[in-house]
Formats: sequence, C-alpha cells, structure tokens
Amino acid sequence: MLKNLLRDIWSNKSTTTGQDYRPTSTPDLHDEWLDHIIARLFQVLHSFEQDNFDEVRYRGISPNTFYYEAHAAYFSFLLKNSHSFFAARQLLNDETSAVLFDQLLLFRTLGHLHVRLPIDGLKMRAQLEQAALWKIGESSDAGILGSLSLFSIPTSDPPIIVKCWQENAAATFLLQQYYFSRNDASVAPASGDYVIDAGACFGDTALRFAQVVQGNGRVFSFDPLAKHCEIMRDNFHLNPDLAQRISVFQLGLSDHRNEVQSAPPGDVIDPGARITDDTFPTRTIDDLVADGTIPHLDFIKMDIEGSELAALKGAEQSIKRWRPRLALSLYHRPEDLFSIPLWIASLNCGYRFYLDHYSIHHEETVLYASAAD
Repeated sequence: MLKNLLRDIWSNKSTTTGQDYRPTSTPDLHDEWLDHIIARLFQVLHSFEQDNFDEVRYRGISPNTFYYEAHAAYFSFLLKNSHSFFAARQLLNDETSAVLFDQLLLFRTLGHLHVRLPIDGLKMRAQLEQAALWKIGESSDAGILGSLSLFSIPTSDPPIIVKCWQENAAATFLLQQYYFSRNDASVAPASGDYVIDAGACFGDTALRFAQVVQGNGRVFSFDPLAKHCEIMRDNFHLNPDLAQRISVFQLGLSDHRNEVQSAPPGDVIDPGARITDDTFPTRTIDDLVADGTIPHLDFIKMDIEGSELAALKGAEQSIKRWRPRLALSLYHRPEDLFSIPLWIASLNCGYRFYLDHYSIHHEETVLYASAAD
C-alpha cells in the first residue's frame, strides 16, 4: 500500500498531498493511516517553512537547527506505538481534530523547518502585541521568559489586574486557551460551575475562570511551587471580588497522597516543574472530594507538566460520578497523545473528544472532552 501511495506522489496523482486523511473501505484502516503519515513525511521532507519559529519561547536557540536525534527518536516511537496513536485518533469527534492530530505527529517527527501547524501565527503575534498594550507596570519576579509584568485586562468592570508574562495574558484572555468552541461543539466552564485549575501558575487562568463561573461558582487552584502560590495570592489580592470564588492549594495532583515536606526554594518560578515523589506534596482529587474540600465538579483543566494522567487516575471516581468537562494539556510526554484519551475512553462515561492547539511549535496542545447527555 505504501508503495502505491509513493508512486502516486511521484506521478502527482496522490490523494494525500493535502493535510487531511479520509479512510476508504480498506480492511485495515490502521495500515492505511500509517501509510498516509509516512507518505506525508517523505512529501514534506525537502520542503522548508519560512517564519515558523517562536524566537520568544525558544530564545537563544538557532532557528535553523534540525535536531535529528530527537526527531529520529520520535519517528521510532511513532512506529512502535502506531496502533495506540491510531486508536486515539479514532476517538476524535471531528475532522479538524483528526487533521491536527496528524499534523502534530508530522511536526514532532520533522520539526518547524519542514512542517507548519494549522495555526494562524500572524493572529497569535497580533494578540501578543495587543497584550503588550495592557501592560501597566513591571515586577522584580523573573523566570524563563524574563521578568513578569503587571497587566490591566479590559474584560470586565473593573478590569482584571494580573502579574504574569505577556504570553500568559495573551493565551488566557485573547487566545482563550482551555475554552473550546468549534461548529456546534463547546467545552468550557459556565456560570455556577465548580472548576479545578491544576497547574494554576500565576493565577491568570483562575481569575478568568472565576469571572466566568460568577458568584455561584468556585475555582480550586493547585500549584506545588511556593513562589507561584505567592504570586497567585498577590494577583487575587488585586482582584478581591473574583478572589472570593477561588481557593489556593500549594499541592500537586496525582494518583496517590504524598506528605513530603521538602520543596524547591520559595523564590523559584518554574512553570515546567515536574512533580516527583521526593520533592512535592500531592493529593488525589477523589480524596479531596471524599473529605469535602471539593463538594462538586463540573470542569477540570490540567496543565501539570506530564502528571496529567496520574492526576486523572486520582480523580477516577469523581469523573465517573459527575462526568465533568475536561481541558487537558496533551504534549508533555510522547505518549500523552494516546495514553490520556484512551484512558478516559476506558471509563465508558460517554465522552466526546476534540483537539486544539495554541502555538506554532509543539507545545500547548489541549484535549477537550465532554460527556454526551
């Protein structure tokens, strides 16, 4: 089958020259899909994309470097786990999600020099420029993307005041990351919802959630780093009306309870920090529900640097009980693209799955899930 696909490419008759894949009546759809992916890889291998590098996120890195070892390793991983990748792809509820899924695999295999994601980079840059106009002050706090700034977000009266990076302000309040709407499908928090914000970092997402859920809703914000929680509390102090709806927990979420007291120094700003058993205290969502800390669940957002699946497993009973809407980061580990949706599907809760992406590079893929009525 692959030989036929490549023959068609050479003769300019291929149906795979676009980014979309539509299965035929081939008995083994997995093989047909894998052939399509491999043919696409060879097709774009000698093309070169221009203006396709995020120099802010990857400052100090040459935009012309091809990391062949990493790309080769991912291609090998794709081949060894192709059945799992395909099974996860089959769960996606719309063609746009499936096309994005394939393009993400191509991007991780060949990188920004050869593959462009179906993202409007110009629009994203314009939103960054818009966020810059909201800046009203500077901060002494700094991390991987430089110093944090103070922003006045004109989304309400009074505006939301938040200390964060410009990228946070744009992603949360303009890109609307963690809010999904496509055609007739919507996965987002709503008025009155009880929301978990796991990986709350500076609290910008929590403030936006608190604005949406209004006075009868609640937001439970989790982050294991002391400095992140300090900045969150500063931000909540600047927004007292919204702060009444938010609870802060200096904890990681996982599939087990860990009472360790040691933690990184209190002045560390590290959104990429990964939870390890000997470093961070953790709780499970099911335990927090059982002891009454979280009385109800309607929406779960997770961006917790590779701990998403463990945290979901620690929420299994709560998910089965309430079938909350889900917005889950799906890019921290190579297996996330299949391990997370396949596990959720195994619960048989009737979830429908959608995929979206919020950058021109491999980070910021979000899986959205909502249970059928």
